[in-house]
Amino acid sequence: MSKLAPLRAEDPRRLGAYDLVGRLGQGGQGVVYLGEPAAAVKLLHASVDERRMRGEIEALRRVAPFCTAPLLDAGIADGRPYLVSEYVDGVSLREHVIASGPRTGGSLHRLAIGMATALAAIHRAGVVHRDFKPGNVLLGLDGVRVIDFGVARLVGTDVTTGLAVGSPAYMAPEQVKGEVAGPAADLYAFGLTVAFTANGRHAYGGATYQEVLAKIVYGRADLGELSGSLREIVEGCLAPDPEERPSAEEVLRLLRHHDAPATARSEVSAARPVLVRTLPGGEAAAPRRRRPAWWQVLVLAAGLAAAVAGFVLWLDSPKMPTLTGHWTGTAVHPAAGRVFPVELDLAGEGDSRMRWGADLHCEGMLSPGGKPLTFSLDRVEGKECYPGTVVLGPTRDSNQLDIKVSRSGDNTVTYSGTVARPS
Repeated sequence: MSKLAPLRAEDPRRLGAYDLVGRLGQGGQGVVYLGEPAAAVKLLHASVDERRMRGEIEALRRVAPFCTAPLLDAGIADGRPYLVSEYVDGVSLREHVIASGPRTGGSLHRLAIGMATALAAIHRAGVVHRDFKPGNVLLGLDGVRVIDFGVARLVGTDVTTGLAVGSPAYMAPEQVKGEVAGPAADLYAFGLTVAFTANGRHAYGGATYQEVLAKIVYGRADLGELSGSLREIVEGCLAPDPEERPSAEEVLRLLRHHDAPATARSEVSAARPVLVRTLPGGEAAAPRRRRPAWWQVLVLAAGLAAAVAGFVLWLDSPKMPTLTGHWTGTAVHPAAGRVFPVELDLAGEGDSRMRWGADLHCEGMLSPGGKPLTFSLDRVEGKECYPGTVVLGPTRDSNQLDIKVSRSGDNTVTYSGTVARPS
């Protein structure tokens, strides 16, 4: 059961519709209270722009409640924002491991699946956690619940600002170096969290944060007793290059593919260094093409058969009627280093429309593009929002589509992702 401390003299007694009955915890971002009706109410230390907060809150509301503590309410009190989420009565994964020791076997595997499920839901809503760590994973009566997703961005900086956001010991190398950090940074933190759960210690041991951060950037993780397929998945997540890490969806697929964790430690060779050639003038040339990572080969092999079967089923059914509905998901803009939500309202007849962007500020109309599953995106409104072509692709799930968008006059894909509708 979560420990409840009494309120202090400086604590508010009410925030919004919630009476505060005690303190659940305090961290660098704010203080968490137990509210009545039952909820976890987090009052942040930093002040935020109200307009910006509204956009961030809308993104957080879209996170599906799969292994997460859903956002219930939000507001501003005396210039400070507060977030109200479902109360999870349980200890953190960090507290559990310290008190009871490492997890192994099926118990560890189930924890990894729960955490990957949560990250997949968070990323699907266009949110990056930015502070994933054992302390933000709660073990409730109904299983794993990930909390505090998106809070680091709300009180910190944008994903592309180049400023470090997150708990130092669980930052990815690109975060430590102040580079662009997107969903791949969450997967790095996931790898470190699984390693901590398996060993009871951090994979990069150090006496100070500075030493740990140096090892994250330049060292090699010590995964200890972690073994089998789960060790290989974690090694993939800890790849120094974010482009080489699997996505949360891919990790989840791999974990489900290996339902029975191996007991013998797998022999995994050390990652080969990337050779970067330097051109005259000091400019770095493009790195040589790497061989596909083991997880990429496995995902490709496992997914290819499923995709072929799903495509055959798709072809056997009517095309346009199956598209009708409200589709939501996320897209990745590689050139801008951004992840943002996408919504499609597709009608069998009449107007179809698309909304996209960090706060869905872009909107345009969709009309048939002359080819199956291809649409023209026009009558676009919004700042830095552009018309173009939208191509949808079937998946093995009839309620999920791949989406690729290119700007008008450019055949290259500008951004792409996945959307889904309620089944």
